[in-house]
Amino acid sequence: MSVQTAFIIFGLVVLIAVALAAGRSRRSRQDRDINARIVSALNREFPLAGTFIDVKTFDGHVILGGTVREADQARGAEAIAVGVAGVHSVDNRITVRSGG
Repeated sequence: MSVQTAFIIFGLVVLIAVALAAGRSRRSRQDRDINARIVSALNREFPLAGTFIDVKTFDGHVILGGTVREADQARGAEAIAVGVAGVHSVDNRITVRSGG
């Protein structure tokens, strides 16, 4: 293999690596934006309501976790997440806390 061919192959590998990294960065920014919009909406809907809802977003797929006092709150949190632009799916793992 000539030096010129090796240099071209090296350049292509670097370009591919940069393109992949840029795509991952853009995707994570979108996930952070989705996460922030969901958390903000949840805080407006359930201010100090005895809820703890954790939100994780991966490529537009949202996982909700945590605890709430009532089943309606868990369903409401899921409805909020589903309504956010860019969300592809919601996995609702929120548990309803029994007792007072």
